[in-house]
This record gives sequence, structure tokens and C-alpha cells, in this order.
Amino acid sequence: MIFFPFFAASIVSLTAFLQSEAAWWKGPLAALALFLAGFAIAMGIPEEMLASTVLPPVIGIAVGTWLGAGVIGLGSGLALVLRKFLSPGRIAGAAFLCGFPVFSILPFLI
Repeated sequence: MIFFPFFAASIVSLTAFLQSEAAWWKGPLAALALFLAGFAIAMGIPEEMLASTVLPPVIGIAVGTWLGAGVIGLGSGLALVLRKFLSPGRIAGAAFLCGFPVFSILPFLI
């Protein structure tokens, strides 16, 4: 858990770098696809399993896809905003510097 902010900020940075050189719709479409995949996984869980006090392990996969969609959406959103003002390398650096504090504080809010 100690390395989570670093890895999440690295993924945001990589996503921002890739989005800065790609078509505008590719990053948000990937985030939407992951979100819908997580929703489909969550809808596939029988209601009887959710009624018990212990959640099934498959809910972790759904939460993971939603977290991945959020990270990709954050990175592509930052790149779409900054791509007119900065070079791709500076966009990646700015995304890392923005994502690291966000993901450092996020575990304390959950």
C-alpha cells in the first residue's frame, strides 16, 4: 500500500503521455469501456451473494476496473487540457506531479 501513490501516479503520467499524441476520443473511450466492463461484472453477481455480510471476491475485480477507469480518465483529461500548452514530456511530468498528491491522500479518504 505504501507504493500505491507512486504506481497510480505513474499510470496517470503514462496515460497522459499517450493521450497527448493520440486522437482526442481514445483516452475517454478506454475509460468508458473499463467503467462499463466493471458495471457488467458487478451486474453479473447474483443478488443472493450480495445479501450476505461477506462480499464475493469478484467485487474486487469490478472495483479494480472502476479504479482503472478513473485513473485513465484522469490522465486523459489532464492531457486533453494541457496538450495545447505543453509538450508531451512536460504533460507527463505535470500529470505525475498532480496524480501523486491525489493518490497519496485518497487512501485516507476511503
